[in-house]
Amino acid sequence: MGKIWRRILIGIVILAAIIGIVAKLLEPEEYTNTKPRQNTECTITQRVLDEAGKMTDKQKKDLEALIAEKEQLIGCDIVILTVNEPELDSYDEIRDYAQAYYEDNKFGWNKANGDGIIYVDDWATGYTWMCTTGLAKTRLDDTDTEQIVDSANEIVNDNPYEAYTSIVNNAATMIRTGRSSYVQINPIIVFLAAAVIGAIFVGVQLIGHGGKDTVLRSTYAKGGVQMNEKQDIFLHSHVTRTKRPSKSSGGGGKVGGTGGHGGAGGRH
Repeated sequence: MGKIWRRILIGIVILAAIIGIVAKLLEPEEYTNTKPRQNTECTITQRVLDEAGKMTDKQKKDLEALIAEKEQLIGCDIVILTVNEPELDSYDEIRDYAQAYYEDNKFGWNKANGDGIIYVDDWATGYTWMCTTGLAKTRLDDTDTEQIVDSANEIVNDNPYEAYTSIVNNAATMIRTGRSSYVQINPIIVFLAAAVIGAIFVGVQLIGHGGKDTVLRSTYAKGGVQMNEKQDIFLHSHVTRTKRPSKSSGGGGKVGGTGGHGGAGGRH
């Protein structure tokens, strides 16, 4: 028995090492900007444009400071715009509005209409859109932008400032890592996962060995039992087919952009 447990322990260690190596290989390269802002055409210095009046002066000041820090880190303009526009009553309308606002005001870290994002929240209709351009579009895929927008919309009605702060932080983090699905794995968690898998495997093996039938038909019958007739009896069968329910989409959403932009939208 001692040899068996030694083998199990060795197997767990090997499995943990394999999981750790695979996680390391899948770890995306982090990006950190090293260039100063080069766009001289954009004359707007503000990044928080709260036309809907959803934040206090202090909150806007704090958000401006956070954006300035993240912009330098990732080399992208980050614009938060709140509006009250009843005509922006569809995803296409809010998307076009966000893209046009970004282009018309010549936002972009490296050039006019260059690297950056703009998040537009229309409080008249509840539609929101995050537009990505240049580097931001390259580093953020549809899953990333959807996740950023959905996370903000879950809390924006109760706390707009917290929601917009999450937009800035999440976008900057995802642009740096290049992939939202990346999760840094703790070595202890890796070993525990391997141990659990090993324990399950051992349990299955023990159950399999313990459930073997060691008594044969010939055990208590001299010469064994001879089967003169083979017959399969099928009594009845009842099969119920049901349609699998589709995954709830909550408030819905849309991804994609036009004219070289990417992005995603939602509604709260």
